[in-house]
Amino acid sequence: MLTKTSGNRNILSVITAGLLYGLSFPPVNLFFFVYFSFGILLSLIFTSLNIRQLLSRTYFVFFTACMTAVSWIALSGIREGADPFLILGGIVIMLIYPLFFVVPSVIFYFIKKNLSEYSIIFSLIFFPFVWTAFEYTSSLGQISFPWLLSGNTQTYNLAKIQFAEYTGVFGVSFWICTVSVCLFYIYSNYKKDGLKNSRVKLTVCFILMLLIYFLPDIYNRYSGSELKFTGYTKEGRVKIGILQPDINPWRKWGGRQSELIDSYAGDIRKIHSANQDVDIVILPETAFPYYFRESFFDDKYEIIKNVCDSLNLPLLIGTPDLQIYDNQSSAPPDAKVMKKSGLKYDTYNSAFLFEPGKDKSGYQKHYKVKLVAGSERFPYQEYLPFTKSLIEWGVGLGSWQIGKDTAVFILKGKEKVYRFNTAICYESVYPGFFSEFVKKGTDFSVIITNDGWWGKLFGTYQHNQFAVFRSIENRTWIARCANTGISCFIDPYGNMYDKTEIDTDTYLVREIGVRGENTFYTLNGDLFASICLLTGLISFLISFFLKNKNKLISQT
Repeated sequence: MLTKTSGNRNILSVITAGLLYGLSFPPVNLFFFVYFSFGILLSLIFTSLNIRQLLSRTYFVFFTACMTAVSWIALSGIREGADPFLILGGIVIMLIYPLFFVVPSVIFYFIKKNLSEYSIIFSLIFFPFVWTAFEYTSSLGQISFPWLLSGNTQTYNLAKIQFAEYTGVFGVSFWICTVSVCLFYIYSNYKKDGLKNSRVKLTVCFILMLLIYFLPDIYNRYSGSELKFTGYTKEGRVKIGILQPDINPWRKWGGRQSELIDSYAGDIRKIHSANQDVDIVILPETAFPYYFRESFFDDKYEIIKNVCDSLNLPLLIGTPDLQIYDNQSSAPPDAKVMKKSGLKYDTYNSAFLFEPGKDKSGYQKHYKVKLVAGSERFPYQEYLPFTKSLIEWGVGLGSWQIGKDTAVFILKGKEKVYRFNTAICYESVYPGFFSEFVKKGTDFSVIITNDGWWGKLFGTYQHNQFAVFRSIENRTWIARCANTGISCFIDPYGNMYDKTEIDTDTYLVREIGVRGENTFYTLNGDLFASICLLTGLISFLISFFLKNKNKLISQT
């Protein structure tokens, strides 16, 4: 279908495909580049002469994409006061992450090769299934980084992604791949036969591509998504305050903690003074740079407790937490051990709901479950306990324990009782995980994060934009609180309100809506992605059988 091309042209195609893929992600608002990136990738797969050439091409496509879209991880390590660990971690990610994208390319290469004697179209049909299956599996387990999912490129393209309430972000990835397959097929046939000899075929495929491209618009038209969910507050309202303190994440650990807590207390009182009907005020991830439940920090705890009690105002606060195991024999193999006492304990990245009239032993909490591999925790360290000491930042972070709870917070508001889930930072990029919390019956959702590590680099903007999918998938309002920004409110249609600037000390207050019925995605999670995984495996087996059917028949 496509012929061998010169070496220089191949290099140009590899670089172009990678740049287009990387530039399709936020904050560069060029989401349509992803279709052309996949089209070029398919061309590279089809013109690869052997598996070695395919591996080289695919790796460097996504190495280029990573350099474009996630180099901010390494770059953040050279900021003033930053831990050089980020430079090493960023380089490792840019070297290893492209290997994950090689897997679906190799699988599709074998499917294409095995089905080449039957039909090119037959093999192309399976590409969206194979790629979507790969993206889904890349979100599973402790070694996962579901950042550059192709569907994540469309967060600015709200009119096209409303059907995610059924399929999740993986359905959008499937749709992108399908449009890209049509684009590739049109290009390859035009190059092979010219316009005159393939006019009918090209016309049919072009019409099909347009139909697929506009299917989301048809869905919106008949589902009434935009009219129904923009600014949606039909089911009820809750008033939420967000405090964005803009604290340097590198300096707050071991710094002037008393001044920090006094500042929080003053800001909370300021919010309440201007909005006395506010139901809750939210502070960001690790707002407390210490284990607040330890008696050593009681003086600082009393300041916040006094604010909470005197204003009769619940506070959701991100904080580290330390837990000494009551039953030492039940401690996990990777538990930490106190040097003096020998007691086993663990530390968690957590969120606590400070409630008026209660003390710290009775607060509701959520321990972070999805930890950043290689940064917050060494993957599968419970099986290799000695690796836990390999991850230690210079800011008191590292070697967190995985949370076991899936808490839904109960909030006693001014008018009624509300239920909400809280995702801590990285947890918000896991669609199925997030929906499991919502499925338990929440009225709204909260995301608390730091993001100060990245400053104004791409990562801060990307992390904020990816939350758009969580709101659409579950048709839930989201209150997003970030230490240095970006903080905002997101409605069930994906629209953002009151979005803050980065590196700004400010606060937000907004009355948001209460969630209505569960969406299909909330109830069924990644069902669509699982179907793609199963279809991808079946397609590989079918292609293997068809390629070797004569040999298999003769052997029987």
